[in-house]
Amino acid sequence: MIDTHYDLLSIAYIAHLKNDYSYLEQISQYFNEKNVTGVIANLYFMSEKEMIEELHPNYYNKDVSVCRMFKIAKEILDTYLPNVDILYSIEGADYIRGCKELQELYQEGLDALILCWNTKSKYASGNRSSEGLTEAGKILLNCAIDLGLGIDLSHANKHTFYDMVEVIKTAQKEGKDVCAYASHSNSRTLCSRDRNLDDDQLEKIKEINGLVGVFSNKNFIVDKLERESMTSKELYQKYLEHIDHIGNIIDFSNVMCATDDMDFCKEADYEYGEVAIYNYSSIAHTLMSQLKGKYGETIAYKIIYENANKLFNKIRKQRKKTERKDVSL
Repeated sequence: MIDTHYDLLSIAYIAHLKNDYSYLEQISQYFNEKNVTGVIANLYFMSEKEMIEELHPNYYNKDVSVCRMFKIAKEILDTYLPNVDILYSIEGADYIRGCKELQELYQEGLDALILCWNTKSKYASGNRSSEGLTEAGKILLNCAIDLGLGIDLSHANKHTFYDMVEVIKTAQKEGKDVCAYASHSNSRTLCSRDRNLDDDQLEKIKEINGLVGVFSNKNFIVDKLERESMTSKELYQKYLEHIDHIGNIIDFSNVMCATDDMDFCKEADYEYGEVAIYNYSSIAHTLMSQLKGKYGETIAYKIIYENANKLFNKIRKQRKKTERKDVSL
């Protein structure tokens, strides 16, 4: 399986701050046992207050650049997951100081970017706000496209989402091969959370040849009142409905799977460790079996592995092109 969203770089950086790598040791063992062959690993930024409360008091330090944080976390993750194919991403670009630092991050190994988290930032606005891309955001997004970074549309509110799509479309018309996707987003038609994508947004993703990682967080699979009385089997069925709905709009060759595993945050809020309806073991067996029964083995394998692998290869191909061109921003 390839997991298209897991905040592993943040986990690695917190391990560095605590000088405690036991959780990474558990993850390494679990990845090996459950045949997790690839993952999009995120370095995760929120507001400074939220980072202090939910991650670590020293997680974000103005005296330590994002680039330095990324380098430390990546080196740790490379050590603990040497046999896993990893795409390195940043979720929440607000602390990146501009295109120059973005290029430095790219040179250190950054592969993809989520411009915003839930709140408003200097570049874009997430689902807890209503503004769109700022002028600085348009500049940074175009820099990311020129570098060949994957452009992750998850967390953007509708205004930001449509602004980003227009920038991507313009770049594509100019002949740029933009790798666009939503790493962990479900259907708003089936679950009315503002983090999910409505059908028109899914159509726009189809127009830019993007992909969607359907993620196994029950809070984004079914509305709260309904899920309180649901069994695990019923939740599984709802997750399959999201895959079906999204696949019928964007095509099943562009549907992937994500866990957005939040177990590492349960010390801050126990519910974070209780939101996933699938873990890696049940994805490998239960979900795979369910997908085979519904779509056949070929499509099931695409959803679990092949489509994400296609995205990985496309972003890596873009990196090689950029390195040959020696892009300077």
